[in-house]
Amino acid sequence: MSEENRDVKVDDGVAPSAATGDAARTKRLRLWVNWALAALTVVVAGFVMVYFFGAVMSTAACSQKQCQHVGPTWLSPDVSFYGPPVVAAVTVIVSIFTTPRRWGIVVPIVALVLLGADIGILAGTVAQ
Repeated sequence: MSEENRDVKVDDGVAPSAATGDAARTKRLRLWVNWALAALTVVVAGFVMVYFFGAVMSTAACSQKQCQHVGPTWLSPDVSFYGPPVVAAVTVIVSIFTTPRRWGIVVPIVALVLLGADIGILAGTVAQ
């Protein structure tokens, strides 16, 4: 040890550059996962739209007497049809602002739950 660095203390733990690299890697991973889930909402919204068309087409030959209880009376078909693309678009737009935050992953997860509920309602009402 020389006179010029006599006050330097050596830490046996993790080097500061490694800790900074791990934090940056975690943040990048969180960004990738968040954007992957946001992109997944677009794909799932497309699937819900295709499923909606299939559900509507499956009831095309029904008469009022045969298919009395098709579709929920409390949910407008417009919500089931126009809702998924709106949910996907809002998710992508809101994710632009929330992705860097730690809680930003909540936005695409809530959107996927909403889309899952929509397809569940469609599946339940068409199966009757």
